[in-house]
Amino acid sequence: MSRFANRCISSVFLGLMLAASVPLTAHAAPAEQRETFDFKTWSIQRVTLPRAGAPAVSYYLSPPKKRSPLVLFVQGSGCTAPFSGLGTANRSASIFPYVGLAMSGRFAVMAVDKPYQLTERQDTPPNGALECSADFNKHYSYDSWLATLRQALQHALARPDVDPRRVLVVGMSEGGVLASGLARAMPEVGAVALVGSSGTTQLYDMIASTYQSSGSDADKLKELQSIEATVQQIMAEPDSVSKFAWGHTYRRWSSFLSQSPADNLLQSKARVYIASGMQDKSVPILSSEAMYAQLRMRGRDVTMVRVPGGSHDLLTEAGGREQVQQEYDAIIRWFEGR
Repeated sequence: MSRFANRCISSVFLGLMLAASVPLTAHAAPAEQRETFDFKTWSIQRVTLPRAGAPAVSYYLSPPKKRSPLVLFVQGSGCTAPFSGLGTANRSASIFPYVGLAMSGRFAVMAVDKPYQLTERQDTPPNGALECSADFNKHYSYDSWLATLRQALQHALARPDVDPRRVLVVGMSEGGVLASGLARAMPEVGAVALVGSSGTTQLYDMIASTYQSSGSDADKLKELQSIEATVQQIMAEPDSVSKFAWGHTYRRWSSFLSQSPADNLLQSKARVYIASGMQDKSVPILSSEAMYAQLRMRGRDVTMVRVPGGSHDLLTEAGGREQVQQEYDAIIRWFEGR
């Protein structure tokens, strides 16, 4: 899966955009810790919520200028942190659209840490979860990540500066699977935007990618047989955190392969925005098209945006950071439109 903010358009260095930050620490309650990082015209709060018998939930929220809708960005796979170096001169953000939207002051903009993620920005993106810590791989699964996101979002929705009636969850790549799951689990999520996300299941994505490859039918058949053999191995040991396939643990794969974003969205009330690059090599656009068709013919409020020449990150050869920003601006306009 993509690490959206780790490619040529991906790393947003806050030090190039913002004044030096001064962390201010205050405790809103004994069980809760808040740290505030102030910039020229805006700030980020990091909220940490202890959990008994589980790693703490940590999330970031940029307070709006007044009570406003909330936009939660859910990052893709791997263990790269949404922010690193906050409170230092070497700060950076790995979720591309976060900073610009937060600076506008029109929304409460949110992101959540993955438990046991990397704490510092890496010069090269991790290869799946192979470079993540043993604790990360032991803990990480669809269910554990969904529980973390859900607790963080529930806590944020109780804030006085957040309008809980207007909630958008933007899922990027693997994050789209979680965004769909959150919409099913939490009726407060009224809008979901999926960027480069699976639409059916990640197993279908691999199968469809094989058919779209340039090899012969014999080559494709061999690859399909290899995929099936790997899936059988995963399902024989679905809880293994020591065995890996395609860059992730068996436990991660067994939990994600069983999830269908389309099915989860059909069990929600959220309206849906889908944006996919027509040349996506990681998640074939056919997966998004299958989800769109299923939602559309069930009478759901769904918008499908196809980016000609777009990659997994919606980037085109003729475009750049500005072009990708326009795609995210369109998501926000769609959200604000109703």
